[in-house]
Amino acid sequence: MIEAVTRADGVIVSCPEYAHGVPGGMKNALDWLVSRDAAVGKPALLVHASPRSLFARAALAEIMRTMSFALYEETALEIALLGKKPPEVEEILAEPTSRQAMRDAVRAFAGFIRGR
Repeated sequence: MIEAVTRADGVIVSCPEYAHGVPGGMKNALDWLVSRDAAVGKPALLVHASPRSLFARAALAEIMRTMSFALYEETALEIALLGKKPPEVEEILAEPTSRQAMRDAVRAFAGFIRGR
């Protein structure tokens, strides 16, 4: 994972919220990056599948800022998928508005990366 983050022009991160926090597995994965400089100045975009993930979103952003990621916060990407079954998720993600939101967020993030 460290090598993949190091080579990447930027990272897009999404994680669920458990008990108003970042799941241990996600925090552990980020902790592995602390001992290297892979995160320092690395552009990052946070995306979410639930409008209720306010606590995890804030905690994850704080963790990533502390690690010196360059968070892109101009465009938020949030598509409500909480509680949906796989066929419903596919249907929601295939909707023109969802597809456009994803394109717009990735394009904006790519512009942020190019501008650094």
